[in-house]
Amino acid sequence: MSVHMTPGEIATLLEVEPHVVERAADETAVPVYQGRIDRVLFTEALIAADHHLAPIARERLVKTGEISPA
Repeated sequence: MSVHMTPGEIATLLEVEPHVVERAADETAVPVYQGRIDRVLFTEALIAADHHLAPIARERLVKTGEISPA
């Protein structure tokens, strides 16, 4: 899985609409650079913000060892 993904690709994995991913990235100050989001940074930011998408993002967007244990 690529580190940088489009909001649509992330939305598909999280089973939400792309605008939900874009809003979550904005709320957590994760940059969308050239239409792509760093999935590891996004997941870490969701976890740090205690965002409702954090558990599913941890499960579906990152591999073991890519982020620190909570």
